[in-house]
Amino acid sequence: MKITYDLSVLPERRRGSKESEEVTAIKAFLAGTQKNMCFEYDSEKEAKRRYDTVRSFRINHKLQEVFDLYRYEKCIYILRLKKKGAPGDTTGRKKKAAPDEATSETASA
Repeated sequence: MKITYDLSVLPERRRGSKESEEVTAIKAFLAGTQKNMCFEYDSEKEAKRRYDTVRSFRINHKLQEVFDLYRYEKCIYILRLKKKGAPGDTTGRKKKAAPDEATSETASA
């Protein structure tokens, strides 16, 4: 190991991280209406490495309920589960205290 002090020229600092092509493509996929997509790579080793990138994006942005992913050989498959904030989404709604049938029976009795 070599340690140097008081350098005359410093390399330029990298500014932020660049978004991967896969993440950009997934954002476009989620904005669209397609049901699934596939990333195909030259080698299985590269697919494994890129799978980790996509998986961490999914976890960090809490998109587990929005899309699913899996890897098979040299491909990563993305499957839409539901659109975020879709009309059928019941998260955030208050549940009724009792079903409608129960309230109508007690009122008539």
